[in-house]
Amino acid sequence: MNKRNIASILLSVILLIVYNDCARASLQKKVNQGNLYYRHGNYEKAMEKYRDAQIDSPESNSVHYNLGNSLYKMGKYEDAVKEFEKATYSKDISLQAKSYYNLGNCIYRQGKLPESILYYKKALELNSDDKDAKYNIEFVQKKIKEMMDKQKNQSGNSQQQQQSQQKEKKEDKNKQAGQEKDQKEQKDENAGKEKKKGDMSEEDAKRILNAMEENEKEAQKKKNKAIQQQQGISVQEDW
Repeated sequence: MNKRNIASILLSVILLIVYNDCARASLQKKVNQGNLYYRHGNYEKAMEKYRDAQIDSPESNSVHYNLGNSLYKMGKYEDAVKEFEKATYSKDISLQAKSYYNLGNCIYRQGKLPESILYYKKALELNSDDKDAKYNIEFVQKKIKEMMDKQKNQSGNSQQQQQSQQKEKKEDKNKQAGQEKDQKEQKDENAGKEKKKGDMSEEDAKRILNAMEENEKEAQKKKNKAIQQQQGISVQEDW
């Protein structure tokens, strides 16, 4: 190998080192800027800086972790989950543990309580001293129990309410039937009274018939007398 080839190789190595140093410096600068915005609560600006940093180092687990934190603070839990999942592939055990813990937080915020416990337990396996993970496991388990008890009570109350409504309907039906029976009895009683009021005794019937016969005889006598007078026949009165 001649001196010219050696010089060319050395130059390439130096340029590569300089490039890597520049790339690391650019990456670190963007991460530092993102961290500054994050500490001041400007999570959207922090997210932008972390995304810029990903251009320099797409596979950086720490950048995925920081980006996940910003997204979580912005309430974008689904996007945050994707970043934290990528961060769990880090060789840094501490970063893995924190990523699993934050995954648990994201899943909890999405209402998936049983699943969140699995992530907290994974974080605890990697870091047995994580008091926050222990607390969250107990908290979520208690929350699940309260929800189950509440659901059970609501189911019991609903059943009691249904039974009460059925009882009320039955009572109303019986009451209505009783009212209809009373009305029928009253109607029958009134009809009986009207019938009794219109009834006539046998004695009254005979008296009326006799009176009608007498009236009819008297009318016939007057008719016969009038005919005899017209014919010139003398009529003797019966006294």
